[in-house]
Amino acid sequence: MEIFEFQKYRDTLAKEIRQEPDKEKRREIFANAKLTEEYHEAKRLKQETFTAKEESKVQTERLLQYAQEHYEEYTAFDPDTVALLNVIGENREKFENEVLPNVSDELIDKIIAFTEGNRDEQIVALLKRANFDYEALLAGEGNEQTKVRALLEAVLKAQSYDEAVEQNKVVEIDFSGFENDPDIPDAKEFVYRVFGAELLQKCLISKVKYAPDRANVQINGADYMLPVDVYAEWEKVMPEVKNRKFRAESFVLWNTDPNFSKKFIPTPVHFYSFHGEQPEQLDYLSHISAEQKMRQYKLGTITHEVAHHVYDYLIDADKRTQWRELVDRTQTITAYAKSYAEHKLKYNEFFTEAVRLKTTTPDYLKTNFPKIDQFLTDNFPDIKL
Repeated sequence: MEIFEFQKYRDTLAKEIRQEPDKEKRREIFANAKLTEEYHEAKRLKQETFTAKEESKVQTERLLQYAQEHYEEYTAFDPDTVALLNVIGENREKFENEVLPNVSDELIDKIIAFTEGNRDEQIVALLKRANFDYEALLAGEGNEQTKVRALLEAVLKAQSYDEAVEQNKVVEIDFSGFENDPDIPDAKEFVYRVFGAELLQKCLISKVKYAPDRANVQINGADYMLPVDVYAEWEKVMPEVKNRKFRAESFVLWNTDPNFSKKFIPTPVHFYSFHGEQPEQLDYLSHISAEQKMRQYKLGTITHEVAHHVYDYLIDADKRTQWRELVDRTQTITAYAKSYAEHKLKYNEFFTEAVRLKTTTPDYLKTNFPKIDQFLTDNFPDIKL
């Protein structure tokens, strides 16, 4: 059954009304829309979403109060995260004090010419690879100097990716903690086999750290790193805390945000306890033996996180357009992907779940979603079980 994307419907209707210059016709468009089932369904779902958000706020406040009263000692910052933030801060200072002041006149001239309509192919390629919407920038408000700087920063950021990959060529990803989980002690070997060393180098992953004895509960930006038995007691008291338990997290978005990080650097991926997960309920694992379901689920979670790096670094603007069109024509492939149907990360999460299936249950993906499977095969032939 195809999911009705109510927000997309509302945005499209609003755009159609906005673009109609005639006031009477705008009213007519809106009046006709109100007669359709789609309009009323979108309105209903919008109200449900609003109600859910309000309920979530109340729930968050309740959980946060409980956490502050009982688990404050478990909120220490992860040293790797602190180190990463320090490196990003140093890079920002270097960018402002050294990189920008020393940009060549040739590149500046190219960027200025670009704003005047001279679309240099190398500049276009860099901007597309960085998924920088230069057309919206140039068409929008703002003076020329502001636009030139934004374009220049985007180009320099894109160029830094190649430099980071080159420096990363001789570095092997550091895996730790997996030796403590009898389900996946071979996680490193598995990841290198299904992605290949060359593709992994391009993913700029510094380390993959697993804490199977810890549950990570995130509330309002605070991480509560709880021993599993402590978390289990909390869940007994407040079952809703399950929705705040993170199995894994990558820091790839820190790299791709142009307002945060000014150059690409290798970043870690963290995994936490799989306590309470129920892989036996997942359709795509129905054909897997009972004793292997949890292993395949855990390995799939690892490849899902690696795939975030593939999506953010290696799918340029043109490929993203193809991918979005394909996803919009495709039934949601997993329940997790479905949960992002109205989220800005919809296409990203759909991709990472597709890679999960490709690397753990390839026959399921090929049989049920052949076009998705073909997209991955055509664009990333290195990814395979």
